[in-house]
Amino acid sequence: MLALGRSDHDQLIAQIQYLTIENQILRSKLPKRVSLTPKERRRLIRFGKAVGDELRHLISIVQFSTFQKWLRAPKNKKPNKRAGRPRTKAEIRKLVLEMSKSSGWGYTRILGELRKLGIKSVSRTTVRNILKEHGIEPSPDRSESTWEQFLKRHSSTLWSCDFLTKPVLTWRGIKHQTVLVFMHIASRRVIVTGATEHPNNEWICKVAECFPAIANQLGLDPPEILIRDNDAKFTRDFDDTLKREGITPYPLPPQSPLMNAHIERWIKSLKHECLDHFIPVGTKHLDHLIGEYVEHYHLERPHQGLGNKPIVRTASLLEEGEIRCDSRLGGLLQHYHRAA
Repeated sequence: MLALGRSDHDQLIAQIQYLTIENQILRSKLPKRVSLTPKERRRLIRFGKAVGDELRHLISIVQFSTFQKWLRAPKNKKPNKRAGRPRTKAEIRKLVLEMSKSSGWGYTRILGELRKLGIKSVSRTTVRNILKEHGIEPSPDRSESTWEQFLKRHSSTLWSCDFLTKPVLTWRGIKHQTVLVFMHIASRRVIVTGATEHPNNEWICKVAECFPAIANQLGLDPPEILIRDNDAKFTRDFDDTLKREGITPYPLPPQSPLMNAHIERWIKSLKHECLDHFIPVGTKHLDHLIGEYVEHYHLERPHQGLGNKPIVRTASLLEEGEIRCDSRLGGLLQHYHRAA
């Protein structure tokens, strides 16, 4: 949940500003010029490209213009024409790169696979040189992957979860109700629990027991990893229950909302597009509002990451026919479709 008086975005900006100042101070203590090895330069390029133009406010080890020259260098570099052995065939080079990128194998393992395929014209040194030319580090160094790569690698069996709390009007006054939201990273499908006024240890353990069965009903791969933040409601018993179900809980570092960005963004959409327009009267009303939004999200709402198509397609999308507009929750959630 967000800290009072300060948004996660402000927290993140403050952290970045602090690290920038700290780096500048540390840089001032070093010699005017820091020599980098080719391996260190490749690491800076690899992680700096993901930052984009904002890197100009962070980089201190070299000038931002120097970093841009590094990015352009491979495109302008002309191959050296040397006398000696002919260059390895293009199809073999392509195969070596494919093996390395898809599996993470080292030089020796790749060479063994080539020998198994009857390719004997390539040595271990040749494999190493091919990978070096394309900026691919030896296998142990490639284990330092980014968070984005981790999400892509495990997306089919990776889920994330987070709590949502909403004030509800009851006969006893305003009460805060809590739901727990699960999201499948690959398909973006969500599971939302019923609301409760008491999200205690017993309740959350029951949720953990039911979660794998519900995911199975959706026809998805069995969950293997569940990302969660450090909310105190995620108890040790909750983690132990997940482990008994064959799921590994993955607690995130403190104050790292961007590492759980998928579900954070979904909860923000739920609030902005639905819940912020209502004062729920009782728990059942809140469950109804969320249930309508979840159906709209799955069946009717187009998603840019899926080619502007709904997550769950119950029928083929028609290109001809009368255009109609249907709505939910009194016209708040609308969508257009063609009549069959």
